[in-house]
Amino acid sequence: MASVVIIHAAEDTLPARALAEKLRQAQVQVILERPPGEELRNAVKSSQVTIALWSPRSNGNAELAEEVKFARGKSNVFHALMQSAQAPDAFRGDKSVNLTGWRGEDEFAPWRELANLVTAKAGVAPLPPPAPKPPSGFFQPGRAPETGAPQQQQRAQQGQRPAPQPQRQQAQQQQRSAPPPRAAAPPRAPDAGPKKGGGMVVIAAIVFVVVAALGGGGYWFMTQNSATATSNAWDSVSRDDADALRDFLAGDPGEHRAEAQQALASLEQRSFDNANSANTIEAFEAFLNDFPESEHATRARGRIAELRLAQPATEPPTEEVPLGPETDPDLLPPGVPATTTPEPDTSAGPQQITPPDETNQPPADLPTN
Repeated sequence: MASVVIIHAAEDTLPARALAEKLRQAQVQVILERPPGEELRNAVKSSQVTIALWSPRSNGNAELAEEVKFARGKSNVFHALMQSAQAPDAFRGDKSVNLTGWRGEDEFAPWRELANLVTAKAGVAPLPPPAPKPPSGFFQPGRAPETGAPQQQQRAQQGQRPAPQPQRQQAQQQQRSAPPPRAAAPPRAPDAGPKKGGGMVVIAAIVFVVVAALGGGGYWFMTQNSATATSNAWDSVSRDDADALRDFLAGDPGEHRAEAQQALASLEQRSFDNANSANTIEAFEAFLNDFPESEHATRARGRIAELRLAQPATEPPTEEVPLGPETDPDLLPPGVPATTTPEPDTSAGPQQITPPDETNQPPADLPTN
């Protein structure tokens, strides 16, 4: 059995599955959901046709573009475009089909073109023409039978002349003047059949519409809603908050991945420039707190070490020893100078006791006569 490989981004898995279901109608084996690498390239080598699926979420994926370049030399490559996306510049000259707006209809012209390209290169029978749409049970009023024209045609076939106009007018007037015949009441059994059949036509039409919406085009609505939710989440992310940008990238950024990565890189460079301008330890530490794995982290840590070495050394404060009562001038009697008593030297044996100097003593009271 001929095989067809669909190269797509992980974010486009749902539309790739829907496209594969339609291609399997051509009796081909469809290979998809293969990550870039050796497994995908082996599948491309053994396939007759490769379809590159491009969307706003994947046309900037360089790794995906490399796999498509490899496939160009191994099989027939066609590009399927979704949501008004364009193929990368390297593939602008290749054959591409714009599937924007396709919801799985068999009669959609770009889909029929892609199906014909695949079946022709894969060597399988083309898809049958799209089935006609079933008649709808809505808005189909009945038409009154025209009696004049068949009668004139019957007369012409029999070789008779058409009835003169006055005779026809007289006959119509007679029919109008005559009382209409009373119609017999129809039996219930015949009536129940047509009513039931008409209801079945309406139910079949509704079922057909629901199946077409869920099977062929339901993925389109899902991708549109997912893209809208991702855009709303991106609009609410602060461009000056590194943690918020990292949380957004860790989730499902979709088509805003490249824009979020650029915003985070710009914030990193801007933060480092601000730290250089401030040239303080606090500024460089704040930068390292937000971007510990930055390419500027080594320079920031070195600058912090230089700033710390350049700070003046602070001498420890000297402790003031309180004065004793013999040296504190506030505690001595008036007229006594403050002296400092030297500490006794115990290294040379016992110290001699020096008697007090009597010249410095105040005179004793003289006896009175």
